[in-house]
Amino acid sequence: MKSLLLVCAAAALVTGCGASQVKVMGAEDPEYKATQRPDPAAVPHAHNDSTIELPSDEQIVEPDHPAVGSTQERALVHIHAPKAVCSGVVIGPRLILTAHQCVAPDARAAHVAVGVHRVEVASSTLTWTNREASHVIVPACEWSKLDLAVIILKEPVEWVQPLKVTSAPGPGGGVQALGFGKCVGETRSVHERTGAVLSTEDDAVVIDVPLCRGDVGGPVVERATSDLVGVISHQDDPDGSPRRTTTIVRFDTAATKALVAQAAAILKGGDPSKLAPLACQ
Repeated sequence: MKSLLLVCAAAALVTGCGASQVKVMGAEDPEYKATQRPDPAAVPHAHNDSTIELPSDEQIVEPDHPAVGSTQERALVHIHAPKAVCSGVVIGPRLILTAHQCVAPDARAAHVAVGVHRVEVASSTLTWTNREASHVIVPACEWSKLDLAVIILKEPVEWVQPLKVTSAPGPGGGVQALGFGKCVGETRSVHERTGAVLSTEDDAVVIDVPLCRGDVGGPVVERATSDLVGVISHQDDPDGSPRRTTTIVRFDTAATKALVAQAAAILKGGDPSKLAPLACQ
């Protein structure tokens, strides 16, 4: 059944698999609330989610300086959505990958949002370059079922090397998480947020790295290669638990590849209103 659903997700590029029509929204549409918690019982992962969000940040502040110490740090971006500040990652000159919950957490049908976000990209060790979004593509489901979104920038970021996508490592594989969250008492730098894979599933990976809410949408890379494994979604253990794990959404599945394919179609001049919604159930 799982394989059939993934096939359906990929086929949605052409047929929609029975989903509703794409809705194109402008900046005048109602803002989305990025802190709403969906029903944990609706989360499809096999692990038991006791919560569906990461711990709160100590405060929402702008990063003091861009992180540019490595290729993966340079690909890390800071996303300003209407009611959220999240992290993201460059996967192409005009493509940014982030979490669905950051940009359209209440979506029940496919949305292609226009011009409602600002993305900060590191341009040096001291400065940021702002980029506006022309479109934001999300799947035709709640974010708890597929927590991924693709932002299309109006202008490219040619100086950033996009991260290469790799398959998720198995249990015990080393990973590094990157993001702009800062929990109370946080002392680790970006390059110190490392850990190991605890378990893998068809659409998600659980890692033993505690993270914060501002990290949502940030990249997780394999330590051995620095290649992209997925993006940060939510924690699995209650606040105060001695075990603190984080779920990341894999980027090597048919559904996520189909989402990026929709963004690529728009980049090539495709009409967003004619794209079939991406099913993810």
